[in-house]
Amino acid sequence: MKPLGALLWTAACHGLFQLVAHGLSLARGTLDIVTLGAAQALAYLLGIFFMLRTFEPGVPLRQSLGLRPTNALMGAIGVGLGLCLKLPAEALTRLAEGLFPTSEGQLAARAALYRTDTVGEVLALVLVLCMAAPLVEELLFRGAAYGRLAKAGPRSAALVTGAAFVVVHPDLRHWPALLVVAGVLSYLRLAGGSLLPCLGLHVAFNAAGVLALVLGAASATQPLELGLVPVASSVLAAGALIMLSMRVSQNPEALRARAADRV
Repeated sequence: MKPLGALLWTAACHGLFQLVAHGLSLARGTLDIVTLGAAQALAYLLGIFFMLRTFEPGVPLRQSLGLRPTNALMGAIGVGLGLCLKLPAEALTRLAEGLFPTSEGQLAARAALYRTDTVGEVLALVLVLCMAAPLVEELLFRGAAYGRLAKAGPRSAALVTGAAFVVVHPDLRHWPALLVVAGVLSYLRLAGGSLLPCLGLHVAFNAAGVLALVLGAASATQPLELGLVPVASSVLAAGALIMLSMRVSQNPEALRARAADRV
């Protein structure tokens, strides 16, 4: 698969997601986080199925999606990076929204979507944001799409899938933060040769956001209030973890995992 093909597959999956979400919202009379999660999971899984049937019929899913073992420390590093990146990402989002304020209508829609007033609403956020969304997004971008592109060149695969991950998010104010997260996810996929560390990062990053909502440290309409010291400390910690991952990526398990991407 060529880079343009990967972008077209991504556009098709995202278009189907929007179509299914609109249909479900009309059927249910409302658009909530569970409806969005179901629509995304259905659309992305269908896209993954047809992509693999088209390009690699008969190849085991674990191989096609990069669900292979790598060095165990890479998984822990992924989780740590997910937690460390949350504060810098929030700072970038706050800066972008300060420069380009969100409309009142968009804020109201966001507040309705990410409510945490009841246990059911919190469980819905956990189910969708901490489980379903990270899983299907990683399976599509750094699983199916990356695996098809990596045969021609892992670095270009990392670049293309990272860019695709960013552009499917419609709010441009979130793009600066998403570029940082996508860059680290792409690096981790490239260095570890496996989707598993990326899943750890994505789940941890989203879980930190849900925890902030539940604890009242942030709201759906207002990013975290952050000082320079915690943001700088998080950046330094993330840098240290990336340096550690560079060393770990030379271990035999990671080398074997990376070699499998080229098969």
